[in-house]
Order: sequence, then C-alpha cells, then structure tokens
Amino acid sequence: MTRPLFIILCLALSACQTTPTIGGYGNQAANAVTNAASGEPLSVLSVSGGLCLLAGMVLLVITKGQKGWYPSVGGVILVILGYMVAKYDDLIFYPLVILTGMISAAWTYRVVTQILTEKKK
Repeated sequence: MTRPLFIILCLALSACQTTPTIGGYGNQAANAVTNAASGEPLSVLSVSGGLCLLAGMVLLVITKGQKGWYPSVGGVILVILGYMVAKYDDLIFYPLVILTGMISAAWTYRVVTQILTEKKK
C-alpha cells in the first residue's frame, strides 16, 4: 500500500519540477491591470471602469439582456470620468479649490461670530 503512494508522490513531485511555466492570457491580463493601476494616478478609474464594463457585458450575455445594465453604464461613466479628469484637470480642480476655500472661510466666519456672541452673553 505504501509503494503506490510513494510512486504517486514521486511522480507528483517530479511533475512540479519538470513542467515549465506557460504564459497565457491570464498572466498578461493580471500584469496589465497591475501595471496600469500603479502607473498613473487616474488609471485606477479606467481599470475599475473597464472591469465593471466587462462584468456588465458578461451579465448581459448570461441573463439575455435582463441584468447587467447598471455595471455597464457605471463602467462607461468611470472610464469617461477618468478621461475628463485627466484631460480637463485644471478646469475641474481650480474652481473646486476656490469653492472649497470659500466654504471654509464662510464656515469659519460663522463659527467665530457664534463664539463672539456667546461670549457677550
């Protein structure tokens, strides 16, 4: 009983040593996602949008068009958002910074006036 187990174990160990690694599309896809996510800061939007779009298309095919519209639309929106932020970042971030500063100044003014009115009482 131990001899067949020993033979199977030896074959399994030798098979692990002698079998070369075969690169496939799975390895290339994983490397592409890893490199894209670490390459540029906004590529995360494109990668997640692409994955959502892919999942939505698979769901559309599996369910014959009944489900999968939300991930598909969400994926398209994420890809477009990544492109828009990369292309028009100055038109988006400068007004956003100015608006944030104005809101902070207004909030600070309100808190200071509230503190001063409480001190007077």
